[in-house]
Amino acid sequence: MTVAAGRTGGARAQARAGYLFSGLYTVLLVGFGLVPAGYAVYLAFKGETGGFTLDHFVQVAQDFRYVETFQHVATYTVAFLVPSLVISIGFALLLQPRRAAVASWFRFLYYLPQALTGAAGVIVWVFMLTPAVSPVRPLLTAAGYDNLFEVLSPANLPVVLAIIAVWTSANGILLMYAALSSIPVEVTEAARLDGANSWQTAIHVKLPMIRKWVAYTVILNVAASTQLFVEPQLIAGATGGGVGENWSPLQLAYTFAYTYADFASAAALSLQLLVISVLAAVLIIKRTSLFRMEI
Repeated sequence: MTVAAGRTGGARAQARAGYLFSGLYTVLLVGFGLVPAGYAVYLAFKGETGGFTLDHFVQVAQDFRYVETFQHVATYTVAFLVPSLVISIGFALLLQPRRAAVASWFRFLYYLPQALTGAAGVIVWVFMLTPAVSPVRPLLTAAGYDNLFEVLSPANLPVVLAIIAVWTSANGILLMYAALSSIPVEVTEAARLDGANSWQTAIHVKLPMIRKWVAYTVILNVAASTQLFVEPQLIAGATGGGVGENWSPLQLAYTFAYTYADFASAAALSLQLLVISVLAAVLIIKRTSLFRMEI
């Protein structure tokens, strides 16, 4: 009876802890997620005299910077998404067969850049890309760049931002490593017995088994790409506005809100980014059967 009572008490304590953490998360989600999102929807569709309107969406779409900002983000998304997936999967495939101690050290090293916030990462890379002080100055000079303004030209900015994002996206490596570690050893052993080498096992066995994790990572990266704001904003400051302060849609939304005091148009533009992220997520989920149970 004493043992049973102890187990029951432990289960109740775990349940209370679970409810506590879930409750705190729910409060934060509602207060800082759902309520602001709901208010943004209200502002975006509210007319000047009340009632429903699409005028704010039309006004945003007619802005001369609107199309260009989405083109920038689309280019950045491709430049970031493809290398980040290749690097994450590639490093995870190399790391997963190693001994636990070796894998732990490499996971720690991979995660170090992730410890930097987006703002700190931009500052580090502004230093790295300034030819006068950069430790890779010979490479920049050989590429024909003599100053920071040439490196951070509008044509180069999507690639530069993608490099910064890939450098600080070690969470993808850790996620792919966790996915590969969940593959039963019996499966890979059976592949080896059938004569598959390491490359064939990775391509034909491991990758198909982690496709849902890859899809999940793509969804996260696409959502993160639509929220691009801090990095181009800081680079605009570092170049004295040389790359423009409305490079991404969120920067344009910020301009509408805090330069023009047009919060309704800013909300309309933000909702469009939300719709793009949701549609991309739905498309990926349907194409990959992300939530389908496999028996």
